[in-house]
Amino acid sequence: MNQEIDLLQRARKGDRAAGEELYVKYLVESKAIQGLLRHSLSNPDDREDILNEIYLQLIGSQNLFRGEARLSTYVYQVARITVSQKFRKENTLKRGKIYRRIQEPFDIADGEKSSPEYFYKLKQGREILSELIGRLPDAYRETLRLRVLEDLSYEEIAERLKIPLNTVSTKIHKGKKLLSVLFRERGLLEVLEL
Repeated sequence: MNQEIDLLQRARKGDRAAGEELYVKYLVESKAIQGLLRHSLSNPDDREDILNEIYLQLIGSQNLFRGEARLSTYVYQVARITVSQKFRKENTLKRGKIYRRIQEPFDIADGEKSSPEYFYKLKQGREILSELIGRLPDAYRETLRLRVLEDLSYEEIAERLKIPLNTVSTKIHKGKKLLSVLFRERGLLEVLEL
């Protein structure tokens, strides 16, 4: 049990090896999780999206896992709650109601862009963004880092990573969705243009 507690704590602190082990062993290879997703969602893309969302809930959560149950049981409960929240959100939106509306981005006056405070906030924002991108699964991390932090075009990313352009587009799209979940969990506004 102590190994399971340690694994989750290391993943939450940004340890990539622990994060990968958590993602693969407790989500991708878990028959219980895969059964829950197959039963709940017919579309394979939706299952992949929710799997990534479950992972982000696990590593972004401040909930204490004390090891009184197995980690797989804890992961299953997080997965079940995440799937339920997805359906609740969809049902709320279908009824025409607003679900956790994110505050609109605001414009910065030209004079503010030259102030030291603006540059400090910009630097701080990039550091947070870099840290959150580092918490994404490997499949999306490098592509999103090249796009957001290095400001490369899709074509430049495809060339650098030697992958098709449509793969770059897909990875960036899914990576942004995962990143927005992390932003919401941290209580940050999504004001950065990705």
